[in-house]
Amino acid sequence: MTSSSAAALPKVKSRSFLQDATRRFFRNRLAIFGLSIVIFFLIIAIFAPLLAPFPYNKAFFDRARLFPFQHPEHPLGTDDLGRDYLSRLIFGARTSLSVALVVQGIALLIGIPLGASAGYFGGIIDFVISRIIDVMTAFPSLLFAILVSSVMSGGFRTVVVALSITSWIGIARLTRAQMLSLREQEYVNAARALGASQWRIIVQHILPNAISPLIIAVTLGIPATIFAEAGLSFLGFGVNDPIASWGKMVGVSSAYVRVYWHMALFPTLAIALTMLGFSFLGDGLQDALDPKQEE
Repeated sequence: MTSSSAAALPKVKSRSFLQDATRRFFRNRLAIFGLSIVIFFLIIAIFAPLLAPFPYNKAFFDRARLFPFQHPEHPLGTDDLGRDYLSRLIFGARTSLSVALVVQGIALLIGIPLGASAGYFGGIIDFVISRIIDVMTAFPSLLFAILVSSVMSGGFRTVVVALSITSWIGIARLTRAQMLSLREQEYVNAARALGASQWRIIVQHILPNAISPLIIAVTLGIPATIFAEAGLSFLGFGVNDPIASWGKMVGVSSAYVRVYWHMALFPTLAIALTMLGFSFLGDGLQDALDPKQEE
C-alpha cells in the first residue's frame, strides 16, 4: 500500500468508555424520562422556600381540610390543620430526598471500606466482616429501623441513623464481590510488582474499575430509602411535626381519606413518581455502563 493510498483512508475516531456509555444512556428514552423526573424533584427540593407559596408550618385554622381549587390561595387544598398542601408537598420533597441522599452517602462511606478490605485482603479480615454482614442481614431492615426510632427521640437525624444502620450491607457485599473479581487482574499485579501500597492499589486501580455497579446500586437504593422513610413516617416513627414529609402526610390522611381524598392522593403520587424516576434512571445507567451492550 502506497503512502498516498494510506493517507486517503478515513480516520476513525476512537471513543472512550464514558463517551460510549453517554451515547447509550441518551438513546434510552425511559432513562431520559427518569432523569427528567429526578431533576424536577431535585429542583423542587433545592428551591423549596422560593417555590412554596407559604411556609410549611403556616396554619390557617379557618381553612382546614379544603378540597383542591376550593380556595384560590390553596390550589391543592389544605390539611387537617389548614396548612397549604402544595407547600407541604414541596417541602416534603426536600425531606424525602435529603434523607435518601444522606443515607446512601453514609452507606457508601461504610460499605466501600468494609467491602474493599474484605475482598482484597481476605483471610481473617474477610471472615470477620462477612460474619458481621451476615448478622446484620438477619435483622429485618424496617423493623430494625422502627426499633431504633422508638428508642431515640425522633426527628430527621433519628430517621437517618435508623435507615443507615442496615443500608451499607448491599454496598459492602457488592464492593467485596468486585474486589474478589478484580484483585488478580494483570494491571493489579503490575502495580503490585512496581511496589504500590495495598491501599493505593485499592483506591487508584481497583475501585475506579468497580465504580459502575456501585453507582447503579446507589441510584436504585435512593428510591428504596425514600420508600423506607415514607413507611417510618406513615407509622409515626419518622420526622417530627411540623416538618413536612410525604410519608407523614399519607399517615395523617388515613383518618380522613374516605372524604378528603386529596390528602392521601398527592403525597402518594409524589412518592410513586420519585421512585419511578430513580428506577428508570438506575436501569438506564445499568444498561449504559454495561460494556457488553451494543451500540
